[in-house]
Amino acid sequence: MSSSGPGVNPGPSFLSDEASLSMVDDNLSMSEDKLPIPSDSTLFLPLVERLRQLAGLQGKRHVQAPAAVFPHQPFAALGPAAALGDDAGLVPGVAGPLLLACEGMHPALVAEDPWFAGWSAVLVNLSDIAAMGGRPLALVNSLWSQGEGPEQPLLAGMRFACDKFAIPMVGGHTNLQSPYTALSVAVLGTAPGPVLSARAAKAGDLCCLLVNINGRFHRHYPFWDAATHAPAAQLRSQLALLVELAAKGFCHAAKDVSMGGIIGTAVMFAEAAGCRLELDLDAIVPPVGVDREAWLGCFPSYGYLLAVDSAQLAPLQAAVAPDLDLRCEPIGRFAAGAASVQLGCAAGSAELWQGGELLTGF
Repeated sequence: MSSSGPGVNPGPSFLSDEASLSMVDDNLSMSEDKLPIPSDSTLFLPLVERLRQLAGLQGKRHVQAPAAVFPHQPFAALGPAAALGDDAGLVPGVAGPLLLACEGMHPALVAEDPWFAGWSAVLVNLSDIAAMGGRPLALVNSLWSQGEGPEQPLLAGMRFACDKFAIPMVGGHTNLQSPYTALSVAVLGTAPGPVLSARAAKAGDLCCLLVNINGRFHRHYPFWDAATHAPAAQLRSQLALLVELAAKGFCHAAKDVSMGGIIGTAVMFAEAAGCRLELDLDAIVPPVGVDREAWLGCFPSYGYLLAVDSAQLAPLQAAVAPDLDLRCEPIGRFAAGAASVQLGCAAGSAELWQGGELLTGF
């Protein structure tokens, strides 16, 4: 895990780029007997002390923070080369295509609820891999902290999530002298079977919502938390479910319900698929006691929109049924036409998003 970066004071011994390049050129032109290494101990020992205090060297002490939190040998079968602290994390080889995702945490969440931000940083990355029909392999993080202390709950939240899902943190970047506190996490995964690309949705497909309803809103945030108190075995089983559904052909495209909520994710789904998506708001039933509008816009810890052939709906629901916390219901249909989203209910219908209007640009 590397350290240093913005906020680290390089000290007066660091030169400008122009001066540094000039010195390199001068040194290269010197013969070995003219290298400026002092022979007098009264000059040599102060040089050693100045080198000992180099900001780039001392900044590496920041790595002690994650080193004290994460297991040092995530893949014991790979031997010492897989131990944390090398220039890159060593991950076991896998067959098939790889998946790569990255998420940055909202600054307000990092400031107000850093443990939950650390937990969420891992969770959302794992969800992104699952949404593609993939299995996560390993994580890395980049952490900036305003001095020592603010990084601790962020690290603790990440470690808790890594343990819950049994996915290791294998490296990262740590800076404890930053003018701000921030966190970003990335994940590497693999697709062992069919890839659930959002672009595979087509006209005629059902749009199904797969979601864990056994949760609660986290504090004042629009985050539906059905994970922090759930058993680890259940979380791992739910994360692996998308791989099983893809392998059996029960769904062929998916989108992780993210910060945009069900409605925002539907827009991203339609944009990626390049077709019209008609949603029935009456079919989107919130958990007992939850306001419908809040449910439509919330970010669930486990929620996916799936593109499903109508003939596969019954076997899809049968595959999900053993987990009583999960609900999987059709909430709309993809239709021919330009990318757009239409909302309907008993009171009428209206266009939410017009296809000519870019959202993400993808």
